Amino acid sequence: MLGALQFGLVSLLLPVVAGALYGASLAVYRLLLSPLAKFPGPKLAALTRKYESYYEAVQNYEYLWKIKKLHQKYGPIIRINPHELHIDDPDFFDKLNSFQGKWNKDPYTAHQFANPGSSVGTIDHDRHRKRRMAVLPFFSKTKIYALEPVIQSTIDRLCNKMEDYVKSGQPLNLRNAYKCFAADVVAEYCFAESGGLLDRPDFSAAHWKEHQQGLKAGLRARYLPSWYMPVVRGAPGWIRATVDPAAKHFEVWHRDVDGPVRRMENKKNENFFEKAGHRTIFHELINSEILPHEEKETLRVIQEAGAMVGAGGESTSQVLTALTFALIANPDKLKRLREELHTIMPDSNSPTPTLKQLEKLPYLVRIIALNFEQEKSLDTNACHVINPFTTRATKSRPG
Repeated sequence: MLGALQFGLVSLLLPVVAGALYGASLAVYRLLLSPLAKFPGPKLAALTRKYESYYEAVQNYEYLWKIKKLHQKYGPIIRINPHELHIDDPDFFDKLNSFQGKWNKDPYTAHQFANPGSSVGTIDHDRHRKRRMAVLPFFSKTKIYALEPVIQSTIDRLCNKMEDYVKSGQPLNLRNAYKCFAADVVAEYCFAESGGLLDRPDFSAAHWKEHQQGLKAGLRARYLPSWYMPVVRGAPGWIRATVDPAAKHFEVWHRDVDGPVRRMENKKNENFFEKAGHRTIFHELINSEILPHEEKETLRVIQEAGAMVGAGGESTSQVLTALTFALIANPDKLKRLREELHTIMPDSNSPTPTLKQLEKLPYLVRIIALNFEQEKSLDTNACHVINPFTTRATKSRPG
């Protein structure tokens, strides 16, 4: 009897002791033996990712600003978690942004939106390059010029709706308006069917609220196990709402493109282009003779489409919103831009300028490029895996 009791106690204590020894050895490795141990930074950040997740998940994504303070204290290269260095050095920025060599994505960030089939969620450098090269030709200047009628017609719809707000005196949510504009253009280019978001009341405010909640769920998921988001996405709605209220909105990213992708798969015929009036990204991908079959499977294409439509709407609207605010807040800059535009649009009855005409306006091109660079730097830190067993380097825009 005593022997059995002793055996039971040993069986209970063994996992506890093993866990304690593992935790202690991991702490010693991360604080003293890791290749990153020599770099400055908070010891708690070097010990556990919980330091970072506290600022992101609890303090509403404030780690970016905390990192800025840490740079002021520790210098241009700091350790921000057990696996990453953060570099805030203009002389090193171009090297980190170089396309030379192989740079795998960080699994911690790649899995957060549960879309491993998309370019955004692809970890391996070679596979990511193959997927990126498949869609890159669609964003050449020649392709965009061909899409100009679609873009212009959507701009006209946006302007008409803005005029309605001016006449009514109602406040206008520019961010949502720009999101609708960008999402409708991207959807038309991807599937030859606009989502019609511009035509919805209040610039689809409820729709974008769902998107924002889904985005927050994805951002939090980077600090959870890689299986978390796929399991949550596959669970019934009431379970998602219980586990993570924001996660119940996560599937909106893929739900918006599921129908268009499946309908496009049924349009594999030669006269699709004539009916659509322009080339579309996913019709070309689905019918590609270059891509292997596994790259054209429905689930993979849906994930790629979700990432493209989501990212296209978010990034474009963010740039346009910030640029509009900057011009309103700086009347001298707005005046200079209006004077430049006046050279090709003397009055309101002037023909709408073409994209090629607008590209010849140096001040317009410059402020758009500068704003794009600034907004891109504030999205999310891009982490490059230099060596999967040693270092991840996270780049930051200089200044």
